[in-house]
Amino acid sequence: MVASLLVIWSLAGIPQCTELCLGDEQLRLAEAAPKGSTQRTRGFEEAAQHYRKAVNLTASTDEKVQALDKMASLYDAKHLNQLEQMEPILRELIALQPNVLEPIFRLAKVQEDRGFVDAAEDTLLGARHQKPDALEPYSMLAQFYARRATAIHLETEAQKAEPPAPGPGERDEHGVYRVGGSVTPPLRLDRAVYPPEAMMAGVNGVVQAEVVINESGDVADAKVVRSVPLLDDAALKAVRNWHFEPTMVNGQPVPVRMTVTVNFSTR
Repeated sequence: MVASLLVIWSLAGIPQCTELCLGDEQLRLAEAAPKGSTQRTRGFEEAAQHYRKAVNLTASTDEKVQALDKMASLYDAKHLNQLEQMEPILRELIALQPNVLEPIFRLAKVQEDRGFVDAAEDTLLGARHQKPDALEPYSMLAQFYARRATAIHLETEAQKAEPPAPGPGERDEHGVYRVGGSVTPPLRLDRAVYPPEAMMAGVNGVVQAEVVINESGDVADAKVVRSVPLLDDAALKAVRNWHFEPTMVNGQPVPVRMTVTVNFSTR
């Protein structure tokens, strides 16, 4: 698309656009493409390539800064959402503008968003040390610590709200007993059916599933906890059709949760 624009500009006698200009034009075209489309993603990637060429070809610090700034923005959550690519570009910006705080703050936010909280804090502390008389580093640190305090509070509250997993022989909030202790595993009355395609392919393996068995001995729920991709569906289909002798507690049938093993072997 941009190559065709170069031809049009040349035929029209318009001076050739710089790589920075080409990046801007490619970015405009990408943003006009449907969200989530391959065309949009590819356009952002091509714009980033033009900005990188602009950085490499120009001797002007101002143009390098402009290109790096635009390239870094392409990797944010609104565009390519590749924060790991954004970080080294911001470091280039910082190297070109050691006395400018804005790219330092952007770097700290990227580190925080990527989960590198200690690195983000170090970056902000470095900015405060670099410019102890400036108010911005103190403000950014205050906001950072406020976000961390909120995150820790929410995590703590979530842990409080989440009921502890029942131990062996104990009952959860839904009245389902965990097999173990005084609750013995129910006797299974069926066996797994080996999927023909897996047998023909010679696929062997052991799939483990966590199941909930209701008062009638039927499997009410099942999920894979140890996977063999070609056998998972067959294992779940098998265990959902298994039947067990009901588990009795104090003379009454009760639902239980347990882990079962489905062994597929050609031997």
